[in-house]
Amino acid sequence: MTELIGLVALLLLGAGYWQLRRQSEFAQAWLARYCRGQSFQLLSVYRYRFVWKKGRILTQFRFEFSHDGLQHNEGKLWLHRLTVLNVELPILREPDSPML
Repeated sequence: MTELIGLVALLLLGAGYWQLRRQSEFAQAWLARYCRGQSFQLLSVYRYRFVWKKGRILTQFRFEFSHDGLQHNEGKLWLHRLTVLNVELPILREPDSPML
């Protein structure tokens, strides 16, 4: 009986890890497509935290991007399973241009 419980626990642990990897790969691909559409350069993506809201687990990813090749900005992506709930971007500042 203990062997069966150990096997089930190992199976659940493996399934949880597989789901986390699947979600990370989805976030990376989705953000790459999003940044390409916004003319941003995606620099990195990482999982930041989990939040329990309204009876469901939300995952927050943070991503670093550049919009002009010089500045470095950080945005937030909220996911529930493989569904994008929200993308938060900082206010982007344009570099000063000399007036002619």
